[in-house]
Amino acid sequence: MPVSLDTVVAQAERTAARVIDGKAVVIVIDKQELHTLNPTGTFIWERAESARSVSELVDQVVREFEVDDETARRDVVTFVERLVGLGGLTVVEAK
Repeated sequence: MPVSLDTVVAQAERTAARVIDGKAVVIVIDKQELHTLNPTGTFIWERAESARSVSELVDQVVREFEVDDETARRDVVTFVERLVGLGGLTVVEAK
């Protein structure tokens, strides 16, 4: 599913996760799949515990990892699209 900077996402209800050594291990219960996220993915995952726009996530990644805005936009959008496709994140209505 394509996402934009205005898309609001949150952790999907049917997931379980734990952070171990700075990496989130996310289980998508309905698919019985386990995914290990790198530190940047873990950072995004933790912030998506409550609904956030992709734009907000990009801003937080720029501040935390001192990466340029264009790179953060591209990488966060790609990551969010992938995690939505895997069932780890869900698209919610805008606030």
